[in-house]
Amino acid sequence: MTASFPRQFGKYVLLKPLAKGGMGEIYVAALGQLDGFDKLCVIKKVIPQSDDGKAKRFLDEAKVVLRLAHSGLVNTFDAGQVGDEFYIAMEMVEGKDLREVWNRCVRVRHRIPLEVALHVAREVARALAYVHSYGELNLVHRDVAPPNIMLAYNGDVKLTDFGLARSALKQEHTQPGVVFGRAAYLAPEQARGELADPCTDVYSLAVVLWELLTGHQYLQIAGLDPVAALALVRHPKPTPPSTRAPWVTPSLDQVVMRALSPERGKRFASAEEFRLALSDAITESAPRTDVARVSELMHAIYAKAIAEEATEREVFLKEVLPTFRAATTPAPVVLATPLPARSPASRPPPLPSLPQPRAAALQDLEARKRAKREAAFRVLAELAAEERGPESG
Repeated sequence: MTASFPRQFGKYVLLKPLAKGGMGEIYVAALGQLDGFDKLCVIKKVIPQSDDGKAKRFLDEAKVVLRLAHSGLVNTFDAGQVGDEFYIAMEMVEGKDLREVWNRCVRVRHRIPLEVALHVAREVARALAYVHSYGELNLVHRDVAPPNIMLAYNGDVKLTDFGLARSALKQEHTQPGVVFGRAAYLAPEQARGELADPCTDVYSLAVVLWELLTGHQYLQIAGLDPVAALALVRHPKPTPPSTRAPWVTPSLDQVVMRALSPERGKRFASAEEFRLALSDAITESAPRTDVARVSELMHAIYAKAIAEEATEREVFLKEVLPTFRAATTPAPVVLATPLPARSPASRPPPLPSLPQPRAAALQDLEARKRAKREAAFRVLAELAAEERGPESG
């Protein structure tokens, strides 16, 4: 642990920093008060020195994500304020984001399998279908990109980071012409500063899928000046993934090309429609597509990291947290002068014992009763004899 960690943050204990970006900072943290009942989580907090616009976007994200609950989303279970810092508490996904997985595959020369690419795209489409249809929020993510897609070591796929999302709950509304999001994954209408809708997220997801299928970047904007890069994003020229990946079937080509249409009216009308089309293509070209294939990939390229992270979690729970709490928990208060012991004279006298009946007295009482009964019988017998006497004479 560094000199500043672990440290208390409201009801949480921050264990180590994970990342720092333009919007805020992210930490591994623990929630719990009793040893053995701690739960590891992730705390995302806004940087206190941030401008008001960033703080509002952070609060907007909290308003949105606390309402959502879906297996395809990173669960957010708490939000609040500690001092002058706002925070969001999220589940800790044991895995990596898709950008890190991509880079790792490049380093170890391991191609992302077709089944993994298709499963990731279908699961994100499933999560987006839920998000887009949730209540009356009219929610759009607006930043569907590899850094915001988590792949768990067990194969789960989860969408995260609604910091740029648009919904009816938001306080801050994007000004006309203002562009948010990662340029390479922006839909053309986003790059033009137009209002985003569910078709915008469909396009961004299609870009992610195209890159996973081919192993290449969809738009070559690296090294371009911002004006040229934005012009390329606004006027893309889609090419079928099969031109780079001959194993892509015609039906899958057709699905991807429709989702990549520069005109949003020609795309799939919803993320659910995109998901269903992907499912049909998967049945034909990759029937083994499932969560197990994602888990196989993650264990193949992160075997060492999985073991190291599991050990670190055990150290956090069994050593770091108990030690930290023992050092920061106040000692119990002990009275300076103990209460005096009560003297025998001040104790109340014992209650008198009740008298116990004696066996001899009971026996004597019974004997007297028998004697009285016998005397009464004799008197009755004598009276009866006297009445019979004159009759016998």
